[in-house]
Amino acid sequence: MLVAYASERFRLETVALTGLGTAYVAGVVPAQNIFTGFASPAVITVVEILLLVSALSQSRIMDDIARRIVAGAKGEMAILAMLCAMGAAGSIFMNNIGALALLFPVALSVCAKLDIPSSRVLMPLSFATLLGGMCSLTGTPANLVVNEWKVLETGSGFGYLELALIGGPVALIGLGWVILSAPRFFGSNEAATHSRIEIGPSEFLAEMLVPEDSSLTGLHLPEAEQRTELRIHGVMRHGVHVFARRDNIILVAGDTLLLEGDLARLEDLRDQGSLANPAGLARHAERIEAVVMPDSLLLGSRLGDILMFAENSVRVAALASRRHRIEGSFGDLQIGLGDVLLLAGERGALQQTIADCGLLPLSRQRPPRLNARAAPGVITFIAGVLLSAFNIVPPEIAFGAVVIALIMTRSLNLRTALQDLNWPIVILLACMIPLGQAVQDTGTARVIANALADYIPLGEPMAVVALVLGLAVVVTPFIDNVSTAAVLSPIAAGIATRTGVPIEPLLMAVAIGASLDFMTPFGHHNNAMVMGAAGYRFRDFLRFGGPLTIVTFGIALVAFAAIL
Repeated sequence: MLVAYASERFRLETVALTGLGTAYVAGVVPAQNIFTGFASPAVITVVEILLLVSALSQSRIMDDIARRIVAGAKGEMAILAMLCAMGAAGSIFMNNIGALALLFPVALSVCAKLDIPSSRVLMPLSFATLLGGMCSLTGTPANLVVNEWKVLETGSGFGYLELALIGGPVALIGLGWVILSAPRFFGSNEAATHSRIEIGPSEFLAEMLVPEDSSLTGLHLPEAEQRTELRIHGVMRHGVHVFARRDNIILVAGDTLLLEGDLARLEDLRDQGSLANPAGLARHAERIEAVVMPDSLLLGSRLGDILMFAENSVRVAALASRRHRIEGSFGDLQIGLGDVLLLAGERGALQQTIADCGLLPLSRQRPPRLNARAAPGVITFIAGVLLSAFNIVPPEIAFGAVVIALIMTRSLNLRTALQDLNWPIVILLACMIPLGQAVQDTGTARVIANALADYIPLGEPMAVVALVLGLAVVVTPFIDNVSTAAVLSPIAAGIATRTGVPIEPLLMAVAIGASLDFMTPFGHHNNAMVMGAAGYRFRDFLRFGGPLTIVTFGIALVAFAAIL
């Protein structure tokens, strides 16, 4: 299966389903366990978080946080460093899936702000949370499993940050490697492309009013452009143009502005009350984008002269013009071949106008506009993250409650979100869970570990620690890190008895090795989440996570040598 995944000649879900079916035929996975992966808390948690991210990434609060991050850090690498540092620091005190869930929508919003592929950020962020999680008992549930074995064997557990003796240097150097190498790797890698295909223009011209209580009132034109992130081509006051130097024009309530910029930004400013629609343009009217074709009746006409729009109760809300020279008011703009009109009105009237005028409706997939109603759900989301992060409530229960809350507040359209969900990744994870469980139940990992233990040199503590650490690193990509800790902790205890090496460093080696889970998307559900969101391929984890595994493994050995 690993060879089939890495070859990328077959779809991931096809390989996963085929492998699961083969395991059943071979008697490795019993019939009652075949579909247990779909009921696994890990799969349910991944689905819930992906649903939450689809809603919260549209929240204005997340957009504001992203705006501050972009403003506070100069350059893509600085922003990547800030996000990864926040993820690593957060996962020290909360479990790593909670830390990733908290920063996931923020990272997507930052990528949208900078217009960079999310693949340059999400995998490094996932790895950063895994690195930070190895430093404390609550960083990942695997650490708690290892701690239970220490209590069982010695009568006392690890200190809250005792694992940081090894995990701290590993996390710091691993984090530095991720931040420095990610831009170079994903800058030239095929995965560093937009996972969402954008069709059509991104910049539109529109006519908007400055309302009475607008935050733009009293600002000079350059200041208004800086605050709105839009280009102001003209100002109309009392029906006439304001002619003056741009630095001398001060906006007042009632001004009509000819603006150019991102359509989502225009709508966001309108929802905030900084701008308002012109008279006659209903706020909640249905809208559609249409391209002006070569045989269109509108070619050469000015927007204000087209009577057919008025007859059908259709208004032009915005125009993406191919002309570089913008003069006059919005109604003076001339329609040219290839221009895109954003039409507003009733559905029937829109369809009739498009047919009569020779326009082509444009099917596009643009990032959705910011949703003001999603903002109350952010508080619920943070509460769910905290309940899960500090093990007060299981993650699948906490995030499930947040999903219900967002649905009830109409911040999440469940039907649309489920349609947009990356189901191949869900199927992949659900199929690999019973296969990983089979590795544990059949005793495969224990047989390999016991066989290797026969060759351990009794007088070399570092060799013993290196073997246990290496075994954890090899096992954890195939089964989740909690199962890795559960399988290897008793083996480490047995090896300690056989070799005379203290059990503490061996259990620490199990905990650290179980967190060095960078080479597959199904070893840890953080990796599964970012794979679907950023469009990663299986071999991207091998190519980027493999060197990171080697680097962190080497640093861990050096850290163990220092304490032994």
